[in-house]
Amino acid sequence: MPEHYKNCVLDEFVVMPNHVHGILHIKNVGTGFKPVPTRYSLSEIIRGFKTYSSLRINKIERHNSFRWQRSFYDHIIRNEQSLLAIRQYIRNNPKNWEKDEENISK
Repeated sequence: MPEHYKNCVLDEFVVMPNHVHGILHIKNVGTGFKPVPTRYSLSEIIRGFKTYSSLRINKIERHNSFRWQRSFYDHIIRNEQSLLAIRQYIRNNPKNWEKDEENISK
């Protein structure tokens, strides 16, 4: 994503069997009360990611059955403590996959 969206920095992330967790920094979004216009909104960035990755996955799989869910969950990280906690959650997510109710292989 950072190669295509120059105002984005990808932080901690993990690809799980049925979902993705990630922290995306969008740079130059505002200063004080006057926001600085960004080239792309978060929704546009996620849409681009889903479109590009779907095309790549379906090209590899060759049966065009991969589809993303319609929306996404977002959360604004407002301080360092929250950032560290969310990074830890993302890192631990694979360890907790065995207990996840969405894991159909259990």
